[in-house]
Amino acid sequence: MDDDKVQYDVHDYTPVNQYIEDQARLKRSASTWRYAKASALVLVAIGILAVLLAWAYYLYKKPHRLVSLSEIEKKVITNEDRIINAERKLPKEDEVNTSTTSNILQDKINDKDLEIAKLKEEIENSSKDDLELKKKLEDEKIKIEKEKLDLQKKLMEKKQVRTNVIHFQEVEDELNGTKVSVTTRLHYDDPSNLSPNKKNGSDPINCYVTFPGRDDLSVVELGDRSEEPIISKYHLETLNVSFNDFINLKNNKCQFN
Repeated sequence: MDDDKVQYDVHDYTPVNQYIEDQARLKRSASTWRYAKASALVLVAIGILAVLLAWAYYLYKKPHRLVSLSEIEKKVITNEDRIINAERKLPKEDEVNTSTTSNILQDKINDKDLEIAKLKEEIENSSKDDLELKKKLEDEKIKIEKEKLDLQKKLMEKKQVRTNVIHFQEVEDELNGTKVSVTTRLHYDDPSNLSPNKKNGSDPINCYVTFPGRDDLSVVELGDRSEEPIISKYHLETLNVSFNDFINLKNNKCQFN
């Protein structure tokens, strides 16, 4: 028995173990990467949610002001008045032409003054014995003085030019359920004035009413502050209103102020 030798086989499983360890490491890496991606997506979602909440909070805290229709109408009328005042201050085409022509005429008059002064100096410095030259200079001076007078007359005529202007302001309203449009005329005999004006002293503001969409109803003149409206019986019966209804419409909608 002692001489019997024990034999056994030795197997090297190192490559197998290494393979198993590598596979386990790859699985751990894949799991870690998935967790990292999931965490990143969660953080992005939290960030987007925070931005949306901040925006919602801003909108909630932002002051909001409800504007009534009456306030909007007041603003519209104020803007119309501002536009009218701006238009009134702008020089009209005729005024621009008049101003340009006046400047040209004034320049010509100034040139004539220089020519006259130069001729006077030549006359004074001319020889007393040279009567022919002196007479020629005198005649030339008289001619230029006459031309200067003609230019001055033209200049005065240009300065007397005036342009009449009429501005219109329109307000919508209803008369017993019928839509009406009240238009105020503002007369400016002198456009340089900021207030309506007429040279004859009459009231420069009057108004009239039209009926949009109603071809059967003609324009009704409401007159100025002191005049009474001119209303036909047909208008009163068709609209089923009274004369006082038109008076109230005039007092409330005509822009006399």
